[in-house]
Amino acid sequence: MTPPAAEALLGVVGFLRASCDGLGLALLAVSAVLSGQESPPAEPAATRIVFHESPVVDLHFYVRAVAAGGRASGIEAFAPAVAAAQELHRALGRNTLAWGALEGLLPGCQSAADLAAAFGRAPETLELRGGGKVALRDGASKLAQALVQAEPAFQELWKEHVQRTRAARARWAESVGPKEAELLAFHLASLGMSDPRLAIPVFLVAEAPWPGAVTHLDDQGRGVCFVGMEGTEGSQLHETVLHEVTHALDVAAGDASVLGELRKRLTAAGLTPRDPALRDVPHTLMFVQAAESVRRTVAPDHQDYGVVSAYYAREPTAELVRGFWTDHLAGKLTREEALDGIVTGVEPPPK
Repeated sequence: MTPPAAEALLGVVGFLRASCDGLGLALLAVSAVLSGQESPPAEPAATRIVFHESPVVDLHFYVRAVAAGGRASGIEAFAPAVAAAQELHRALGRNTLAWGALEGLLPGCQSAADLAAAFGRAPETLELRGGGKVALRDGASKLAQALVQAEPAFQELWKEHVQRTRAARARWAESVGPKEAELLAFHLASLGMSDPRLAIPVFLVAEAPWPGAVTHLDDQGRGVCFVGMEGTEGSQLHETVLHEVTHALDVAAGDASVLGELRKRLTAAGLTPRDPALRDVPHTLMFVQAAESVRRTVAPDHQDYGVVSAYYAREPTAELVRGFWTDHLAGKLTREEALDGIVTGVEPPPK
């Protein structure tokens, strides 16, 4: 039986057959409707930040924070997990980024059983920068099983932790939410990035080991961000989240950005992957731009995290980068002039 809507369309065809010279085009258009032919797919939505909540991700980072800080958790059931995290921490050479081989597998995990299954997909061994290998899967399995044992005792602590992270999300929704699209558009444009049209995952956790926030690659090679609550009062939350999101955007952009261009120029100036400045100078520009993006679009009275945390005071090239880049954003220098000034001011590595 022909549906009523189709009958109506067939009636239109009859009318067109009798009265229109453009019969062929009309029949093609109607035929497409009748056959259910789909329209071209809509363009993906603009890049956005998507917050995620997971008790086992919070537990994992809490245990790591306790282990890295060398303190006691005060809960006996956590002791095996803390010990396993400390053992893996030492094996990885206390390298925060080396944890990415495990923590990039965390998205989607809600229980310790999920985490154990995810860690079971970890590489059997991990080669560390500078040589040496770690039996990663064995260490991860030991940590995962200890987290399974710790999970029941974590339930009460989770109630407290989730209140803190939800309060932070509420602050973000109130202050940044209405301006998030503007914030990301300004940030992308300032960094010379095309919009990758991603939903960037951000996990807020109550505690995290140094440096307090980190971005790793997930199992599809995309950035996933983890942000601890310490030091995220007021608009510091906004900059910290945006800074980590910048790492995910940098991954998506590859070399097609200001950051990629800066790395290329520093390499041409003689820096090698062994020179800290090749990493630190672009990273400092991320700090400067994240602070400026927040200040210009969300919180006019925002103070740079680099000032609040004394990062600028500790990083030798911070004021160099900050000076040239803020002058560029103020319209005093072109992008090329700012990048030239930064690269020229970086002390060349010794020959």
